[in-house]
Amino acid sequence: MRNKGDWMLLVAAIIGGGGFIGVKYLLDWGYNPYQVMFVRFLIATICLSLVYSKKFRGISKNEWKMGGILGALLAATFLLLTVGLQYTTPSVNAFLCNTQAVIVPFICWWAFRQKPMPSCFIAAFLTLAGVALLSVTEDFWIDIGAILSFGASVAFSIQMALMGKVVKECDSVHIALVEHLTVTVISFMIVLFTGIHMPPLNGMAVGSFLFVGIFCTALYFVLQSIGQKYTSANKTAIIITSESIFAAIISALFYGERMGWRGFVGCGIIFAAMLLAEKPMGKPVDSSVKIG
Repeated sequence: MRNKGDWMLLVAAIIGGGGFIGVKYLLDWGYNPYQVMFVRFLIATICLSLVYSKKFRGISKNEWKMGGILGALLAATFLLLTVGLQYTTPSVNAFLCNTQAVIVPFICWWAFRQKPMPSCFIAAFLTLAGVALLSVTEDFWIDIGAILSFGASVAFSIQMALMGKVVKECDSVHIALVEHLTVTVISFMIVLFTGIHMPPLNGMAVGSFLFVGIFCTALYFVLQSIGQKYTSANKTAIIITSESIFAAIISALFYGERMGWRGFVGCGIIFAAMLLAEKPMGKPVDSSVKIG
């Protein structure tokens, strides 16, 4: 099928957008962010282990090490994302958590001396403007939920930058299995430390946990990893970035979220910045420029 990869990535983006609302409902029902993260990744890890059960035997010591490091960064990402969602809306959380396209080039510049395009600086400026519109209230107070959500994007950007180096030497499925297992263990330890008592499970809660675990985490990974084989890296990033658009639409339909003009303008500016970062223009910046 000619556009097989594009369709798989689009389905992943739609599912991922719905995940923000699923997690928000679980938080509203009294589950804390650590419990949500633990159950989500426990379900996802079990699913991935069943699908790729034979892969575990081939994981090398280096893959366990690097997967563990990447898993710790992924745990920090989802911790900030989920806690941030307690204090802000699903659409704001989704847009701010999907700004990696703007952040990653600067992390790669600092860590690996990979030169960013001049358009990345324009994208960074637009992102800051969009973040300000979404996170600064009319009384000029900083929305803590928006700040935590943006922090999740920074943590995920570091993870993505390191992942780009790791997958050149390691099996991507091996790394993903170790990552998910690491997040499950870390979140379980946090749950033990903060208190394991959970609100009573009902049908809606079980359904939401299964949805975010099976579909928004395990299936999301499978669709994205397979879809990337059939399309370009730039197109992959643009399609996955649309996850934030779907999160806003689904949140309006099923969560009743309504954004004011600041929210719409801020989201629009951030989305434009992400597209600009995905299709860079101009020549790379001179590497002789020193980074503060």
